[in-house]
Amino acid sequence: MIILYASLIIMAVLIFWRRTRLLCLAARINFRTGNTEKALKLFGIATRIGTLDPEDLMYYGYVLLRSGNISFARDILTRASLDAKKDALKKRIKSMLALVEWKEGNIDLAIELMEDSMVDFKNTNLYQNLGLLYNLKGNGKKALEFNLEAYDYNSEDLIIMDNLAESYALCKNTARAKELYEELLAKEPYFPEPYYSYGLILIAEGEKERGLALIRESLSKKFSFLSIKSKEEVEALLLEKD
Repeated sequence: MIILYASLIIMAVLIFWRRTRLLCLAARINFRTGNTEKALKLFGIATRIGTLDPEDLMYYGYVLLRSGNISFARDILTRASLDAKKDALKKRIKSMLALVEWKEGNIDLAIELMEDSMVDFKNTNLYQNLGLLYNLKGNGKKALEFNLEAYDYNSEDLIIMDNLAESYALCKNTARAKELYEELLAKEPYFPEPYYSYGLILIAEGEKERGLALIRESLSKKFSFLSIKSKEEVEALLLEKD
């Protein structure tokens, strides 16, 4: 019995000692399952009762950014960057700060930060984000070149496929863009961008009925502050085209 009590006490002490980390873990799980509000609440509690490690701060900053809280996201991500020791983690955090700059209207700085993040370090998320920024900048040739490289890196990633299709559209190669969009939509992407982007191409080429149907379908997908268009903008576009 004494051993049992001792074990319970030790477990309680360990839980108390690791409570901040456990809260952050719970916050991540809630975010991944779609409960962003609960995730933010748990991260907030964690920051009040303890000190978050740089990776948890990065995750917290990302959730804040996805929720549209740009200023707070910048503060949290800056703290994460200052605390981070490993170069790979610093680059991942810098790439998220690049997204902050993009959403504040500083796309050139966002691209510069993202390019810096990819020096001697590459992963799918960085290819996704920089490919998106190149498309938004509107330099079709550069965007296409980069998104082809991204596609070579990970041809199964749906966001990279979407970026590449958009790059082809920017370069007026709508035939190849349509091929990629058809391949992508067959995989039933969870995000709205390919549905309304392809819908616009179809409308422009005279396939109005199917184009409008795809734009309507985009409204059933999950939007966030990092979506290219807000749900309200897509709804307004639909009213205009319908």
